[in-house]
Amino acid sequence: MTIYIIFVPLSELKFNNYSCNIQVMKRIRNIIFDLGSVLLDIDVDRTLSSFDEIGIPGRDLVAIYKEKDNFFLLLERGEINANTFRDNLRNLSRNHLSNDQIDTAWNAMVIGFEAVKIELLKGLKNKYDLYLLSNTNEIHEPVYARQFIETSGGASLHEIFTKVYYSYVVKRSKPDPEIYRHVLNDARLIAEESLFIDDLQSNIEAAAEFGLVCHRFTEYENLKDVLKRYRISC
Repeated sequence: MTIYIIFVPLSELKFNNYSCNIQVMKRIRNIIFDLGSVLLDIDVDRTLSSFDEIGIPGRDLVAIYKEKDNFFLLLERGEINANTFRDNLRNLSRNHLSNDQIDTAWNAMVIGFEAVKIELLKGLKNKYDLYLLSNTNEIHEPVYARQFIETSGGASLHEIFTKVYYSYVVKRSKPDPEIYRHVLNDARLIAEESLFIDDLQSNIEAAAEFGLVCHRFTEYENLKDVLKRYRISC
């Protein structure tokens, strides 16, 4: 009987829809976090219901979001401002809606942060360079920024993270390759020493093209346990 031994490079092993280089995991120096559904709890259904209540059918918003370069994405990329975004929504309603009514409905999805995750970030901050890379917009940002300060006991996102990268500021959104290139160049990061955690497969696949160590985060996972898999000292 002949026994064949096949050696598979560790860098080619696949885990849970992402590529992981085990040899690199021992020297992770930077962690790049997505915001929504990773650190920040969100519930889009709450926003859809809130718009229903003020005369804008949630099903219409879902249909619009599927269109290319819709006004949600334009706001996210900073290509339109908050007032233009609100006007687009007003055009969908027969009611005269105030800015506050629209913002309240739009912000309803932003639930807040778990204290345990903020404490985890505080501990990581002393050992790793932390970065935040989020597809977000100018209406949501003040809301979750305030929530973070309230839950953290006074610390802001900018105090916890080495740098934050918001899509509406960078003028690019994930999974556009340019946003990953911008972060790597601006922060002068070595991709193979940087762990990127995001909840969307499309964002993970785009980041992996740049050599980042990537993990797709799911609602069934514990963030601390995920970090430990990559030998992150929590």
